[in-house]
Amino acid sequence: MLPKEHRLTSSRDHRAAMRHGSRAGGSGLMVSVLARPNAEATDHESWRCGLVVSKAVGNAVVRHRVQRRLRHIVMELMREEALEPVAGHSWDLVIRAFPEITSLDHAQLRAEVLGAAQRARRKSLRRAART
Repeated sequence: MLPKEHRLTSSRDHRAAMRHGSRAGGSGLMVSVLARPNAEATDHESWRCGLVVSKAVGNAVVRHRVQRRLRHIVMELMREEALEPVAGHSWDLVIRAFPEITSLDHAQLRAEVLGAAQRARRKSLRRAART
């Protein structure tokens, strides 16, 4: 489970990231990233993550398995700082799973999440720089 400070818990935050964030897709998933300007962001406040796994992905057992795998990969990436923090920004990250995600093994899923998240973050930084 993600620590409380790294979870997107309100539907308002999920909605904001999905509607106003930068998106990038991968095989079986889509990542939305919303940059939040925050001058004094610490490591604990630098990112929050939410997951969207609908019934289209499978039954409850399959959906929960997908959620566990995604949470594990997100924690792994954050520990390794693969999604390095950028000074002055906090990140809201929402990963939306599609049915094709169930056919990916761990290495493929990790590569898809990392690639899509990095592309979405770059888009989000460019968008933030323009405003």
